[in-house]
Amino acid sequence: MTDTSLPVSKQCAYCQQHKPLSEFRRRTGKRSKGQSRRGACRDCRKILSNTTASGLQGLTGPAVSAAKKTGQTARGSAGPAAQQAAKAVLAGPAVQHDLKTAQPKLHSRPERIKDGKTAAAPGERAKPRPRPGEQRRKPPAAGWPKPEPEDYSALVPSYKGMILMRGHSDKGRRWHQEIDLELAVTLVRERAAVVVNRRTIRRLYSNKDFRKLILTRDNYTCHFCGLYGDTIDHLLPRAKGGHTTPDNCVCACNLCNQTKADKDVEEFMRR
Repeated sequence: MTDTSLPVSKQCAYCQQHKPLSEFRRRTGKRSKGQSRRGACRDCRKILSNTTASGLQGLTGPAVSAAKKTGQTARGSAGPAAQQAAKAVLAGPAVQHDLKTAQPKLHSRPERIKDGKTAAAPGERAKPRPRPGEQRRKPPAAGWPKPEPEDYSALVPSYKGMILMRGHSDKGRRWHQEIDLELAVTLVRERAAVVVNRRTIRRLYSNKDFRKLILTRDNYTCHFCGLYGDTIDHLLPRAKGGHTTPDNCVCACNLCNQTKADKDVEEFMRR
């Protein structure tokens, strides 16, 4: 029969002594096993109570060994004199000197001089370097000039060839969508939208506001027969590429609107 008993002792990572597992804290986590323990024993944890573990790992020389021996003696005697002796050793000039010299080595970055530029100072975040073959795009000093509201030639599409159009509904709710450059230019040219910036236009009217605008502009008079009209008709039908813009829409009566349908104006007037 082979002995499959689990280990009952562990070597401390600081004092390098084999001690029972009860002297070490249990590890937690998904991958930790039943007998997994942390590296510092109970005596070393008492010494590390006033200092960080990372700072004590960087110490070398007789200061650490004296501090650990004093901590072991304090555990054996458990008296106030031993505890004061341990604190005196930790507060001694040798340990303080080692802590001051060890901290920058662990937490700071050595200054490097390259191409006349120094590295970031301790405590400051260094700027990320550009990837190989990548050049940062610097904006102009004064920024991009803001285009005029009617200047559709200033529109520049995105890498997908689209322009962002935004507007508001009849209830005042904001919306936005992407349209192609040709449609954006048509809407601005026919006074249905204005240019906000190089990649964005804004629709001027909601559906209710646009209807009121056309009917009020034409004084509720049909564009074709001159009678009373309360509907809106497209001069260039939407089926042939027309859009709902102030330049392409007129007031029409219900009869003319249904009769014209998708015909051109010249074709409808020759009937």
